[in-house]
Amino acid sequence: MKKGRMKYIVIIIVLIIYGVFMYLFFGIDESRERRASTTLLIGDSTVWNYSARDWMNVTNKQSLSSLDWQKFHVYVDNEYFGNYSVWLDDKWYLFDDNRNAVNYQGDLFAYQADFDMDVLPFTLSDIDDFSYVNQVLEEYELSSNASYTLANMTSFDFDKDGVLEDFYFVSNVFATDFFPDKYFSFVFMVKSGKIYMLYEDVDQNDGTNGCRPQLYTAADVDDDRSYELIVECSRYSVQEPVIMLYEFLDDEFKITISNQ
Repeated sequence: MKKGRMKYIVIIIVLIIYGVFMYLFFGIDESRERRASTTLLIGDSTVWNYSARDWMNVTNKQSLSSLDWQKFHVYVDNEYFGNYSVWLDDKWYLFDDNRNAVNYQGDLFAYQADFDMDVLPFTLSDIDDFSYVNQVLEEYELSSNASYTLANMTSFDFDKDGVLEDFYFVSNVFATDFFPDKYFSFVFMVKSGKIYMLYEDVDQNDGTNGCRPQLYTAADVDDDRSYELIVECSRYSVQEPVIMLYEFLDDEFKITISNQ
């Protein structure tokens, strides 16, 4: 009996240790994700709220006005600008602690959260090697001799594995000095020589259709220890751009929420 009792005690101890290990390894992150809550201001057209793992577009006037005079961590053109109170009129206005107006020029990204958000700095540059771009064009039966109205890229450690991933942004929409039969816009990541598509749009060109994409923000917006990408896509003669939040799930990029 003593040996049998000791055997069960050992099994129970092992199960307890295993349970503690699994909680420390997975449970803490799970709890962090469930508790995470944030409100994002992206430019002057998009407000998103995240709570209990759900995203929501905030469009109701009463809900938007409730944000007036609340403090947000503010970034302008991807650089930290400060902690300011906000007020919405025709755009988001910023105020210091004494309610003095604070001027800013550039793209606004602001957050209010119960955690310190990891916002990733990045710098866009011109593409100097079009090898991967040409692969994409070939896949869509487009000419590799294409002219571009947008051809930018940036590199950062998106998945936190110590290796930089490359992100490409290419488009030929809204051309003024050439007129292609087809327009195209692509956003994709290259990792270990493999192309992962985020955004793709190809169609017949009438000169005013299409959407030109650009990286707006890279940040861990839901405190899950992985980065998300916010992509802005501008349309001809439409003031409000399309804003999309991308997550990398199951080895592909997926749109989690959009303002459209």
